[in-house]
Amino acid sequence: MVDIEPMLSLKGDEKTIRQLISILLDNAVKYCTEQGQIRLTAAHKGKNIILSIYNTSQPLTKENIDHLFDRFYRTDESRNSKTGGYGIGLSVAKAVVEAHHGKIVASSEDGNSLLITVILKI
Repeated sequence: MVDIEPMLSLKGDEKTIRQLISILLDNAVKYCTEQGQIRLTAAHKGKNIILSIYNTSQPLTKENIDHLFDRFYRTDESRNSKTGGYGIGLSVAKAVVEAHHGKIVASSEDGNSLLITVILKI
């Protein structure tokens, strides 16, 4: 599901913002459960743009979530899967967000889904 507010605009480096969105969507697709859900939302809120990527996932612990943006970190389940990758995508996403003076956080309400939220100042 995609829900993007019309006419959003942001000052920044278009190439790296596109890379950020690509990384987040790629991560969601790789780790989404079979028959699972992926949601992308983008909206203006106050002086910020909020970008959220949600996907159902294999079980995640708080420790997994706390380390998702660490370079080369991969959860135990992903090391044994055939998803590929080297564990640097989310650390690159974090660097892009920080270069735009924003904030990126990961959370899970139920341990079986992942919500990554990016807050970028307009």
